[in-house]
Amino acid sequence: MAAIQVSEEAVERLEGQLLDCSDMDTRDIVRRFYDGLARKDGSWQDNLTESVAFSGASGKLNIQGREAFIQSFSGFLRAVDKVELKQLIVEGPNAAAVVSYDYVNPSGGRLHQDDAEVWQVENGLIVSLTIYFDITEFRSFMGR
Repeated sequence: MAAIQVSEEAVERLEGQLLDCSDMDTRDIVRRFYDGLARKDGSWQDNLTESVAFSGASGKLNIQGREAFIQSFSGFLRAVDKVELKQLIVEGPNAAAVVSYDYVNPSGGRLHQDDAEVWQVENGLIVSLTIYFDITEFRSFMGR
């Protein structure tokens, strides 16, 4: 049987294509989440693992489990008037997003925040989301 020789360049291209497939899956899952948030149709819940972790960088927010995540995010979503994914960087199962939120509080006041959000996706499911935003400003705005 004859040996097949493959150049280093070909191997690097193949490795890059494999990485791109993984990136695409993570990218699609994260984009679907934000699309569902924007539509407020519940589809943002579709790819959460049962043990998903949701936390804030400040340590004031630390939620474990799918149902707790949905309950927490549903409350937050009531204040969201508009959401826009401004930038998404993906590396394998990890993603970082810059997300623009426009909020409306119960008295009709408006607030705009740009947040950083860090994701981990495994096997097509969201394992964790860590958000970086001014939770104190948001809670004050909401009257909490």
